[in-house]
Amino acid sequence: MRPAGNTISDYSDISSDFTVLSLNRRVSELLSTAFPQPVWVRGEIAEVSDSNARGHTYFRLIEPSPDGMGQPLAVIDCALFAGSRPLVVRQFARAGEVFQLTEGMTLRIGGRITLWDKGGRYQLIVEQIDPSWTMGDQAHRLRRLVDKLRKDGILEINSELRMPLAPLNIGLITAQGSAAEQDFVQGLAESRFPFRIFAAYAPMQGDGTTRGVIDAFNRLLAVPDIEVVVLSRGGGSSTDLAWFNDEHIAGVISQVPWPVISAIGHETDTTLPDYASHTSVRTPTHAANYLVNRIADLMLNIDSLAVMLHRAASRGVARARERLSSTAAVLLRSGMMIFRTQRQEISALENWLLRGARSSISAASGRLEQCGLSFESVLKTGALRRLEKDLDSLERTLALSVSRRLEMCSMHLQNLEAAVTGNSPQRLYRKGWATVRGINGELLRSISDTTIKEKIEVTLRDGSLSALIERITPGRTDNE
Repeated sequence: MRPAGNTISDYSDISSDFTVLSLNRRVSELLSTAFPQPVWVRGEIAEVSDSNARGHTYFRLIEPSPDGMGQPLAVIDCALFAGSRPLVVRQFARAGEVFQLTEGMTLRIGGRITLWDKGGRYQLIVEQIDPSWTMGDQAHRLRRLVDKLRKDGILEINSELRMPLAPLNIGLITAQGSAAEQDFVQGLAESRFPFRIFAAYAPMQGDGTTRGVIDAFNRLLAVPDIEVVVLSRGGGSSTDLAWFNDEHIAGVISQVPWPVISAIGHETDTTLPDYASHTSVRTPTHAANYLVNRIADLMLNIDSLAVMLHRAASRGVARARERLSSTAAVLLRSGMMIFRTQRQEISALENWLLRGARSSISAASGRLEQCGLSFESVLKTGALRRLEKDLDSLERTLALSVSRRLEMCSMHLQNLEAAVTGNSPQRLYRKGWATVRGINGELLRSISDTTIKEKIEVTLRDGSLSALIERITPGRTDNE
């Protein structure tokens, strides 16, 4: 169907006829007239081709859809010719970056709008790229990603895991043979602590970074002894390090069972694993120092605790020794008091026995006098012999009774004296006895009151000994 208002005669002017090439050249001239100066265009790189034999690089610059999921809103072909590439490389080098075009990278490109007349392709000829805008955009994208993951609660999960006091079994994710690996391993080796390293190698830049890092974490899950994992990469450009700004890597860090230490880049570099890991350090060397210092601090705390325990034990032993001396003095005073009391009782008993003996002798003398008075009558009755026998028997009975009573009193007195003097601690010590106390100052009365390797305090007549139990040999008890 022909557009309204147009007829065949509208196209009859020969000046309106173009060949394909002339038409393309005419359009190219119009573009040059419309855009006589270079323009700046912002967009995201897609479909980067490798440099051809002439050193030219071709790619597409797109404007992504708002949700980042659908078709791009617009596309323009771009060409970075070999003659312009050195200028762009120098621009990035002055900004401390290594120039490398990668898909997904956001750029601000300065160039000329042209139409390639032979191919009829509208394109942007790249003359320069703004590295500061590129880096600022990467930082902005990282901040938005951090805010999103923090809102989802992913960034805090790994930091809530308990860092071991003495982590010696270390998982290491890095590039095989890299300077990062060498610096980290050397830092641990120089400490002389018995670290064990379980390495899982992965690409540290490029398209395979995310998949490789996730696979490395999965391989370490099969190692049962790992306590801490270090994710390590040496320095590089922000573009190189931007490969770690992937939420899938942060998601895996939130799911692993051990604390993760992020050691990516140099002092001023920040990547997503720094936010998602338990601990973030600036370089692989700092990661090694962190682990070494943790072990050293623990050993220092143990030494300090040992000194404190020794001092506390010494004070406890001194107090126990003072209590023992005080108790011994009290026992000695109590023994002397008991001894004096028993001596008084013995003296009273002795006086009672003497009085009894005198009374018995007086009574016997009275009976003897009566016998003498009646002696004559006895002679007369012929009973003298019987009286003599009775008198002899009475005398023997009396003497025997007094002798036994005196012996019993003497034995009782000796027993009392032995009980008093035998229980004196100093007397027991002089006889070769000793007292043994445990570490808590309590007397040991049985081998069940102590254990092997326990310290004991042995008190003798002229001092005390500290000993360590090496063997316990049961003996017969009183009930066996």
